Amino acid sequence: VGHDSADLLQELSQLAMEEVGNVCGCDLPSVLLRVGSPFLFQVPCDYESIRTNNEYEPRRDSDVSRNECVICNMVDLRQRNNVVRHYMGSMAQCRGGGGDALREAGAVNALLSVLWRLIVTKSDTNNSDCSPVALLPTTKSEPILNGPAMMFDLENLCNNHLHLRSIDPSFDVIVMNELGASALDHAISCLGSLRDLSCGSALNRAAVLAWTPPSPARYDTQCIENGVHVLSAYVNRYDKFEWEDILYLKEREFNMMSPADEIDSKTPTDRGKRELRLLTNTLGAIRNTSHSTPDVCQDFFNYGLVDLLVWRLTSDDTLRNTQSTKTMPSSSLPGASRPWREACFRAAGSLINLAEKCPDVAYRLGSNRRFIYLLIEAWGGARAVVFDPNKTNKSTRGLPLLHLGLAAILYAAGNGALEGGLDDVMMQVLEKEKMRKRVAQTKEEERKCRQAKHK
Repeated sequence: VGHDSADLLQELSQLAMEEVGNVCGCDLPSVLLRVGSPFLFQVPCDYESIRTNNEYEPRRDSDVSRNECVICNMVDLRQRNNVVRHYMGSMAQCRGGGGDALREAGAVNALLSVLWRLIVTKSDTNNSDCSPVALLPTTKSEPILNGPAMMFDLENLCNNHLHLRSIDPSFDVIVMNELGASALDHAISCLGSLRDLSCGSALNRAAVLAWTPPSPARYDTQCIENGVHVLSAYVNRYDKFEWEDILYLKEREFNMMSPADEIDSKTPTDRGKRELRLLTNTLGAIRNTSHSTPDVCQDFFNYGLVDLLVWRLTSDDTLRNTQSTKTMPSSSLPGASRPWREACFRAAGSLINLAEKCPDVAYRLGSNRRFIYLLIEAWGGARAVVFDPNKTNKSTRGLPLLHLGLAAILYAAGNGALEGGLDDVMMQVLEKEKMRKRVAQTKEEERKCRQAKHK
């Protein structure tokens, strides 16, 4: 009996919850081993899932096609995603002692292994764990998310799911869209957990850099050797795609399209929203991973991430069309109505963190006047880039504490990185920070005097 589209989508949404309870009842190391293991379609046909002793368990002959069934693979991705969300789905679970326990059990390694497997293909590495086509391929070599259509023969469903074969010709499109959405959701969850684990934990940030892939691999034209490279690859995946291009990416059609053909009319799609959330979570993970960690910051710079983020932040038409002068529009960052506003602020925060611990980043960013204004605005709001020579009020009220990374960029600009040197806006930022320090010192001295009088 065939299924109509609504029935099919409903049944697909229920399948992933069937075995999650059994997985979530295991001990933490076993759960994380399950999360980081090869995907179902990457396991040899004669074997099933990985056991806790890291060996493969033989599968019965009747189940031989399970790893080739697109429905089974979609369910596998969703079950893994549910496990990640169950154990690492909130900041409370990833901070403090909980975050330490997750790291010691292998959470950082498992999350990075998942992200690596989603984007690396067998042609990039000799590892048999990788697939011929990536679930999340690069936008430069293949249409985003269309490549996996070549992975599966949609006529070849396992016995458990054969009844889902629909007489509706849209069955193929629906199933492949659901597979693509499942892969995106899994990546989004893993990046969100990695972001939270990296927040406030130097050991977790060090674990990101220390992770190594199962085998040497390349993404686009660069080698992936550690977790920093994996995160950079997820930014590189959208290189040269405008924010709107990402948001308007069409859902999958069961035929190959060029990347240009995938840009739909100016209507956000479910797929585009997922892609934007994936990039936003990536930028959040980079921002937290780069906090006060010099070796991580240097590796991000060496791998080319800074140039990717600069392009990403200056891809807005308003900033791009501004002449390279000492005048800027009232705002360089997108307004609250733009869905990519959060991603922009995370990208700016990442660059400021990188500049704090990496002089090369500070010099690179300090050589671009327009970009310095953008970072000042990201730090202190639009009013921070306004200078009124007639205003005599020297109050520091309304501006936050100057970030050491932004200070490093301004000092680099004043020490030769920026042609023409610092202007009034930049000098105002540094001067107000000096005033703030003097006020803070005065208040501290007054506090100590009062404390001494009461003794």
